Amino acid sequence: VAAVKKHIETIHGQDVYPCAQQLLIHQGKVLKDETTLVDNKVAENNFIVIMLTK
Repeated sequence: VAAVKKHIETIHGQDVYPCAQQLLIHQGKVLKDETTLVDNKVAENNFIVIMLTK
């Protein structure tokens, strides 16, 4: 999950989606940085919500 956040930050820019402020949510569950997408049962075409914290 941490690698996905870093990838989002790289593509969209640190000023838009800073890695440290991202929350990734899948099926109502906040994904923890130390877990993998497989751990969280995220499939290739699943929907993930990105929210930013303050």
